[in-house]
Amino acid sequence: MNSDLKKNYILFLVLSVLVIVGYSAIFTEAPKERKQEKIDRSTSTPSGKENFSEETGFLQKFPAEFEPVKDSYVPQIIRIKSDLYTAEIDTLGGKVVGWGLHKYKKTVETGSLPMEVITEGKNSYNTVLRIKNEKMPEQIPFSYNGDTSLLVGPEGLNINLVWNKTNGLSVRKTISFYPGKYFVRENLEVFNGTKRQVSQKVHIDWENSVYESGSNSLYEFVSMVGGEVKRTKKSLKEPKAFNGEINWFGFGDKYFLSAFLPEIGGDQGLYLQPVGEKGLAGADFSYPEQRTATGKSYKVGWKSYFGPRNELDLKEAGYKLEKSIDYGYVGGLTKIAIVLLKFINNFFSNYGISIVVLTILLRVIFLPLTVKSMKSMKDVQNKMKKLKPEIDALKEKYKNDKSTQQAEMMKLYTSNNINPLSSLGGCLPLLIQFPVFIALYFALLYSIDLRHSSFLWINDLSQPEYLFDVLGIPFRILPLLMGISWFFSQKLTPMTSPGSEAMEMQMKLMQFMPIIFTVMFWGLPSGLILYWTVSNILSIGQQLYINRQVPNPEGG
Repeated sequence: MNSDLKKNYILFLVLSVLVIVGYSAIFTEAPKERKQEKIDRSTSTPSGKENFSEETGFLQKFPAEFEPVKDSYVPQIIRIKSDLYTAEIDTLGGKVVGWGLHKYKKTVETGSLPMEVITEGKNSYNTVLRIKNEKMPEQIPFSYNGDTSLLVGPEGLNINLVWNKTNGLSVRKTISFYPGKYFVRENLEVFNGTKRQVSQKVHIDWENSVYESGSNSLYEFVSMVGGEVKRTKKSLKEPKAFNGEINWFGFGDKYFLSAFLPEIGGDQGLYLQPVGEKGLAGADFSYPEQRTATGKSYKVGWKSYFGPRNELDLKEAGYKLEKSIDYGYVGGLTKIAIVLLKFINNFFSNYGISIVVLTILLRVIFLPLTVKSMKSMKDVQNKMKKLKPEIDALKEKYKNDKSTQQAEMMKLYTSNNINPLSSLGGCLPLLIQFPVFIALYFALLYSIDLRHSSFLWINDLSQPEYLFDVLGIPFRILPLLMGISWFFSQKLTPMTSPGSEAMEMQMKLMQFMPIIFTVMFWGLPSGLILYWTVSNILSIGQQLYINRQVPNPEGG
């Protein structure tokens, strides 16, 4: 391979990487927030499935049409205020239609409104009661007698909703709120006041967005089936079935979660399918069909969670809901990183400073291995410099016989106690730190503690830094500092070449790495880039120290 061809190959490879990665990291945007379209189900089963068989979770023998709600019915909105949230319950369906969190704000701006987990664009689930041979309303028009503005006191709060059908059937729904908890408990009781046995089925129907756009824009469907967490992050193209014991399921973004916990056990069916516009998905879950004798009641209950993806709060809801947090491929290390970061932050009360301290701490831990590797590389580099005239002579002498050239070079290395693979030793500290980097990536990407945490000119370490736009591209200082520090760190790092063209090409390609990674990191959270920048600066200091400990040979 001639020199011009090699240069063209490298240039083509680098430009390809820059185009692909740069487009993904900088220009990809999340779908704009949209209002959920109301799907007409007056003549269909939930989620538009008109011919559900018994095998897919909804029985054909149940009525296909819903009983319309009387025009005279006027729904009420019940407002409940807790120490953690403000919730709104619509008596039509007994459904949560609003849920704002007091401790979390929408933006970093002063006076920002509370973060809304449930709102017009982020729906809660519908509870649909189906009874064989009986037309039922899709959304039960419950009646409520009581204040519509309530507080959750130390003893908690119960909301009782009732609906009576003219034939003797009655439905009672109780929603229980607890102080200091983000979950609620709901109980549904169907009393059979008719003169015959009835068969009923409770169905949960839930629609929300599912999409992923870069590392900072995510709204996923997540579930635990048989103790295993399953995630759906990309827009659906076809239905998905989840078979096994459904522990819980729900929709959430990086920091907040809305989840349904059936509390029943046993094998149940859970289905997810695309609905309407792109990015909208419908989840369907059905409790088993039950028969209720005349004069008896059927009762079923569940929990709902609407709150932050904070491990302590999720654990209180039960059923291992804390596993909804994405700890990545090295979950154990990610948890350790989060614990360390929180521990350090107890002393500094600033996550930017805490990230810097944690970076220094990790460097100290890896220092012996790093110094040993750096000294080895420096020593090999010095030996290679001394042998350069002989290496160049061999290349010239055997320029038309590559196999002989390599054999003669190996003899030269062996006679001078040089291991040709020693140049790879410098990658060892990086390879060992790579799992740590992955753990920190997930810790800094998904830890809600970093949300809206500021540091110097950065107002949110959980998001990419933003100052202003240049030709539509956001200008950021920290990624540039990372790239510059990486460049100087690489310049100081010994780069030894055994003389092969392949190794020489790899080393030339390495010169482009600061540019490539600057583009790749452009859209990542500022906290992660802060870690990598500080790590590069520390590498520069370490390499300067090694260069003094192992000086260049005379004339080098």
